[in-house]
Amino acid sequence: MRKFNGNLSLMPLADLIQWADNSKRSGTLVISQHGRQKKFYIQEGKIIFIWSNCEGEHFGGFFKERADISQEELDNAFTDSESLGLPFIGYLLSRNIYTKVQLEEILKRAAEVVLTSALKWDTGIFEFTDDLPRFVLNSPVRLNSIQVLLESVRHFDEDRLGDQVDADKVLDEIEEHIQEGNFDLPPIPDVMLQIAEKIDNPTISIDEIIECITDQILVSKILRICNSAYYGHRVHISGLKEAVIFIGFKSLMSIVTVHAMSSFSPRNDREIRKVLQHCLVCGMIARQITRDMGGNYELAFICGLLHDIGKTILLDMLGDYMLLPEAREKLIEQHHAEVGYLLADKWNFGDDIKEIIRHHHNPERAVRNPGLAEVISLSNAMADLNCQPEEIMDMTFTSLELSQISIDDLLQQVDKLDQEACEIVSL
Repeated sequence: MRKFNGNLSLMPLADLIQWADNSKRSGTLVISQHGRQKKFYIQEGKIIFIWSNCEGEHFGGFFKERADISQEELDNAFTDSESLGLPFIGYLLSRNIYTKVQLEEILKRAAEVVLTSALKWDTGIFEFTDDLPRFVLNSPVRLNSIQVLLESVRHFDEDRLGDQVDADKVLDEIEEHIQEGNFDLPPIPDVMLQIAEKIDNPTISIDEIIECITDQILVSKILRICNSAYYGHRVHISGLKEAVIFIGFKSLMSIVTVHAMSSFSPRNDREIRKVLQHCLVCGMIARQITRDMGGNYELAFICGLLHDIGKTILLDMLGDYMLLPEAREKLIEQHHAEVGYLLADKWNFGDDIKEIIRHHHNPERAVRNPGLAEVISLSNAMADLNCQPEEIMDMTFTSLELSQISIDDLLQQVDKLDQEACEIVSL
């Protein structure tokens, strides 16, 4: 018995069906994703049976749709066909329980439903084995695989179009939830709570604070950030205590926050890492600008690092809706600042940080620290790898004097800084 397997992201189901049809294959194609499994039984390129453990896709359910056979009768027919060594569909035909046309209709309906839903799987694994079980072998009903595939693709497109037609309603619903703050925000992670409580206690030593940090990946991120050339420390730091003393408790909390957000939504892991990578670049640039200007560069780093945390919440929230990429991106861009502010408020961040998160795209609205809001707005723009010097010079600020900032020098460093941020976030 020969078999081969692979990933559906590299070889989609539609390609597998076409391959089986073109090469007149006989065997069992099994696809799996997150505990869900579907089986396509194929003989000489034709679909002869299907099986699925997904809700609403059990093969017996397609017979019950016709209401002309009970579950007990169906079970008995399957048992009898097995004992006689006959294919299940062949047994139903030989006993005149169904006509061949009726069986073709039932199998076609089942195959299209199972295949249509499977076309939505972007990920998963497959295995093709050139073996067929006895209960399907030599079935008298064989479906043209390509025709079933084309019909399934048509149903898939119709479903997607229906989802798009409802998109405006969904967008309005999401927007209303966001504006009213009517959605679940994650609780503050335990490690952040433990560190915050100890930082607020004047009798607690730095060693007791460090004891809270047991995650070695988090330790590695803290050390990598401290030793970054852009953090400006001349001597290599190898110990966690030394690192915490160097960066300060507030910066420590912001790094812990970003680390916690990196695992917040596994289904959006790649996109969240890109957001946090951008945040780290923004924080480093903001720190450098503020340091050169003689300002509070620790606060600038923190605000830059946290300015887009609302995006991580929205990425997870919007994962529950089927939205066009453009609509999804628009929602995130429109509302991430307000959602980030709501999260920062729930997690008891400082007022300066909350204000910057809320107004980093509109620094003119900042009241407490408009100068820092402008620094973060500028750093956010510069952290974009495609940013050009002329775009920066076109920006208008009230508190910042761009002539005092080495725009060209900083932009030349963004590529290298982005690579370093990518390595840190990917730890």
